[in-house]
Amino acid sequence: MNALFFVIGYMILFAVVWLHEIGHALWYPKFNLRKAWWKVQVKPYIFFSKPGAVDEKVWQNLTPTQYVLIAYGGIMANAAFAIISIPLIIAVGNGNQYLQVALWLFMTLHVGEIVSYLFIGSIFLVSDMKIVNQFMPRLRVPNLIIGTALTIAYLFLLINIPKEFNIFVIIWNIITVLSMCAGRIISTAKTK
Repeated sequence: MNALFFVIGYMILFAVVWLHEIGHALWYPKFNLRKAWWKVQVKPYIFFSKPGAVDEKVWQNLTPTQYVLIAYGGIMANAAFAIISIPLIIAVGNGNQYLQVALWLFMTLHVGEIVSYLFIGSIFLVSDMKIVNQFMPRLRVPNLIIGTALTIAYLFLLINIPKEFNIFVIIWNIITVLSMCAGRIISTAKTK
């Protein structure tokens, strides 16, 4: 393990969070909340990122379905990019180790973010899952069931990471997911 792994880890984590926020913001033009979906707010310290300001009057008049779609937008983006990364990992195979680390981090951090929302976020009702529960509480149990299944798949992914860099990717994922969960719990508690 070398210092370049940490640079790659930060860049991939930043990209994963940015793409998650883009996933939320892609719904904005559809619901007339904002035209510039690509302008999201991801700070260098990554946590407490937001998809950006919207037209507050329009936001107050959304339907429950619209709120839920926006809340799920980040998870949908995470799922899409996790799926896209699978053939890339297969194509790279045992090639360049740095590219392998980047792709494994890209996939596992996307899945980890989904798990942190659907599993942990459904238990503690924070952030996007709090919005989903507010407008469609009947989705809490399905979210938890799907989150549980994805947690098992996530753990399977983590134990099947190539041995050359598995410790780094596993530790990076654990720290990231725990930080995301803690950050959301703190952020949700502050907004009460």
